[in-house]
Amino acid sequence: MILNFFSSRGWQSWDVEHRPLIPEGMPVLVDDDLHFEDGPAAPRPTAVVNRWLRELPASGAPAPSSWENYARVVKEWMEFLAEHGVGLFDSRVRLKAALSRYAEHRAR
Repeated sequence: MILNFFSSRGWQSWDVEHRPLIPEGMPVLVDDDLHFEDGPAAPRPTAVVNRWLRELPASGAPAPSSWENYARVVKEWMEFLAEHGVGLFDSRVRLKAALSRYAEHRAR
C-alpha cells in the first residue's frame, strides 16, 4: 500500500474543469496495483478510507499533521489485516481476533 499526499500542482493539465477541492497535503492511500475499485460500483476499502480521510477536517481534525497521523495508523492496520487474511470490513469476530493479534504485535 502506498501513502501519498495530495498536491494540486499542475491541476490544469488533468482534464478537469476546476481545481479539486481536496486540501493540499491530504493523505491518499493507494493499493499496490494502483486500483481504487474492483469493478463498477465496487470500491475497495482504500477508497472508503480515503473518503473518511477527506472528511477529517470537518470532523474535528483540522490540522494536516493529524491527517497524516490517522493515515499512517490506518495504513499500518490495513497492512496488518491483509497479512493475516482479514478484510477491513470483515466480520466482528474476525476483526476482534485480529485486534488481539495486533495488540500482541504492538507489544513486542
